[in-house]
Amino acid sequence: MKFLVLGAGGIGSFYGALLLNSGHEVFFIARDKHLEALQHNGLKLQHPKLNFNGQINVSTLSEINSEWLLNIDAVIITTKSTSTDLSTFQLHKKLKEIKRDDFPFFISLQNGVENEDIICKYFPKEKVIGGLCRKIGAHILKPGVIEATGDIETIIGALEVTQENQKFLDQFSEILIKADTICFLSEDIKFELWKKLIINNGVNAICALLRIKTGELMHHDKLSRIVLGLMRETAKAAQVQDVIFKDEDVLEMFELIKKFDSIKPSMLVDVENNRKIELDEICNIVIKNCDQLGYDAPYTRTISTLLEFTYIEKNL
Repeated sequence: MKFLVLGAGGIGSFYGALLLNSGHEVFFIARDKHLEALQHNGLKLQHPKLNFNGQINVSTLSEINSEWLLNIDAVIITTKSTSTDLSTFQLHKKLKEIKRDDFPFFISLQNGVENEDIICKYFPKEKVIGGLCRKIGAHILKPGVIEATGDIETIIGALEVTQENQKFLDQFSEILIKADTICFLSEDIKFELWKKLIINNGVNAICALLRIKTGELMHHDKLSRIVLGLMRETAKAAQVQDVIFKDEDVLEMFELIKKFDSIKPSMLVDVENNRKIELDEICNIVIKNCDQLGYDAPYTRTISTLLEFTYIEKNL
C-alpha cells in the first residue's frame, strides 16, 4: 500500500518507519530543520523493537509530488491538533488541484477529540478513520533523529461504517499486527478517543508544568490524587458528546497508567523544546465542556492556568 504521513515528528516517523520496514511505500511531510535533515541525511529512528536508518521520500505539503497524491491509499495524520484545520484544508486543495477521482482514507492518530470532526469539514465522513496510539513515547532528539520507547498499541475505527472502510481497516490492522505491534478495531471510536483524553488530561499538562515523567508523577501519592481528579473531570466533560463513563472506568484507567512505561508526554517535550503546546485540545476542551454542564473543573482549570502563565505568557 501507499501511505502519506502528514507530520513526520516522533509518532509520524515511527509509523512511517514501521510501514517502510513492512514493505510499503511511504511519503513523509515535514518542515523546517527537521525537513532539511531528513532530506540530506535520511531518517534515523531507534526503538527497542524497531530500528530504521535510511533515505526517505519527504517534502513540505506544498511541494509534494502530484504523482504521489494520485496514488496514495491512505493519509496518516500525526500533526499537532493545533494544525489539523490548516493542514487538512491544504491537503484538500492539493487533491482538488490534481483532480483525483476519489479520496484516500484519512487516519487521525492525534491528541484530542475534535480532529476527526475537523477533517470531515474537507473530506467525506466515510473516508475518515478515528484513531489513537498509546503506551509509546516518540520524540525528535535532533533534526532527523527519533527516539521511541514503549510497546505501542493502536486503536482505529470508522466514523461512519461502510463495506469499503471496513475492508481497509482490516488490511491496515493486519499490517500493524504483522509488524509485531498491537492493533484493535473499535466500533465506538469516539469512546476510545475520550478514554485517551482522560489519560492525556490526567498526566500531560501536569508533567509539563512540573517537568517530570509520568512514572514519577503516578508513583507520588499526593500528585497521583491530582491526576485522578483531572481524569474524573475529563470523564464528566465527555457527557457533552453523549459519551458516558462510570467512575469504575476512570479508576481502571488510573491504575492502568501506573503500569505504563515512564515517558515524557508530548506537552513536556514541547515545553522543553519551546514549541506550541496543545493546551486547548487537551485541557481547555475539558473546561469548556464542564462549563456547559455547569461544573467548574477546578483541577483542570488550575493546571491549565498555571501552565499557561508559566510557559505561554512568559514566552510571549
